[in-house]
Amino acid sequence: MPGFDADGTDQDELHANGVEAETGRPLPPPENGSGARIVDIAGGSMARFEDETVAGRHAASDCGVDTFGTDSSVENPEELDQAGWGIVFPAEVDAEPYKEALHPLLDLRRSQAGDLFRVFEKDAGIRPGEEATAWLARQGEGPGLAAVDPSRGVPYYLLIVASPEDVPMSFQYLLDVFWAVGRLHFDNMENYRRYAEALAQYEKGELIFQKSRRSVLFSTAHEFDRATAMFTRDVAKPFRDGSGSAGPLGKRQGFALTSLLERDARKSSLLAALGGAEGPPSLLFSGTHGMTFGKDDPRQRDCQGALVCDDWEGYGAVTEDDWLSAGDLPASLRLNGMMHFLFACYGAGWEAVDTFRDGPDGRGRQIADKPAMARLPQAMLSRGALSVIAHVDRAWSYSFRTPLGRPQSHPIRDVLTRLMQGKRIGNAIDQFNAQWSALTIPIAEIMRNSAGDPATRSRLAKLWIIRDDVRNYAVLGDPAARIRMDLLSAEP
Repeated sequence: MPGFDADGTDQDELHANGVEAETGRPLPPPENGSGARIVDIAGGSMARFEDETVAGRHAASDCGVDTFGTDSSVENPEELDQAGWGIVFPAEVDAEPYKEALHPLLDLRRSQAGDLFRVFEKDAGIRPGEEATAWLARQGEGPGLAAVDPSRGVPYYLLIVASPEDVPMSFQYLLDVFWAVGRLHFDNMENYRRYAEALAQYEKGELIFQKSRRSVLFSTAHEFDRATAMFTRDVAKPFRDGSGSAGPLGKRQGFALTSLLERDARKSSLLAALGGAEGPPSLLFSGTHGMTFGKDDPRQRDCQGALVCDDWEGYGAVTEDDWLSAGDLPASLRLNGMMHFLFACYGAGWEAVDTFRDGPDGRGRQIADKPAMARLPQAMLSRGALSVIAHVDRAWSYSFRTPLGRPQSHPIRDVLTRLMQGKRIGNAIDQFNAQWSALTIPIAEIMRNSAGDPATRSRLAKLWIIRDDVRNYAVLGDPAARIRMDLLSAEP
């Protein structure tokens, strides 16, 4: 195993959970120059704007709101007739074919949300280059970034149907500070239809593959690799065994947990867990490296973000036999009723420019021709998965460690536990939004008071990476999806 200090902390706290196909080695840490560029690009106005957003969240909490999402007019954000549900299209896209393909889901949500059901299309849709705040200002009573009152025209649960090229991920990140936001994008209408039918059938109890509450924990730990060893030690094993006052993950909710850790985290084992006779688990949590490819590599579009399994033998070479990609999922595989929390670099998708590595000109290195969603979660959703939580761009060890390098898996555990309580996924992930908002406060303070000092700039860049690491988790699929706990028997 890689070396750690005597107190159990890692000698180098910052790791990315990604492997480069070209080198067969993990992605490197951020370059010093790119850290300074992060600070320069941000600018004081951005910090002030985001500081005001955080202040709004805390003001909502001080007024007695139970969640940073909805205001006191919503007694229970889990009830769609109180919280509302809406679907959002780009303004310049003809939404009719999408609405036709998605009609089973739209009919269901309309019946559940009633008067708080909305379709945002044409001029009410998202205009090219429009930011989330500008879009909100054009809707209903023009709500701003504040605790959500659905009666003002924008429901709490929002499903964006668009590629990250048409509607940037930054739009989703900012809107998600208060709203519960998901994104759906496929390359063909048939996959939209399959997703909508599977989700509607599951929620109505018409097609339930699972009989009991089951979850799968899949986590690699390569002996030669710090990142995966640290994740398994600090996250996966405490989830399996329990830690402190917390018991094994899901035990209190009546879930039977299957653990595929270290050498058991093989590609064949994961496929078997997904396609077993009992049906897929209700919840899959995976922690691995994600594959990354150069922008001219023809494999990038289909395989970037693929899960590196424990079949990988060592640095210097990694092959398609070592990773699980969308192409490895059998066409007959049915994942109806399953949610997947996927921890890996590029697990949800990627931007065109790398924030953390500079090119020869000192600017962000171009890593793709355009931003894109990863194929693996798309393939899972088209095979009936309810929703996926995954990371855009690199996933850093800060997701489960404090800025001082101490283990901190509680935020991830909290999200998983809420899912296993039957909470809607867009509401369950609010823990990450609260973290992102809280981390913005020290960033804004530093930028106002002492951003010019070199040492301070270095600290600021680190805090910015930590904050954006949390921000970049995204829900893919309907944010109102949830596990039907009432239809699954509990394990003793």
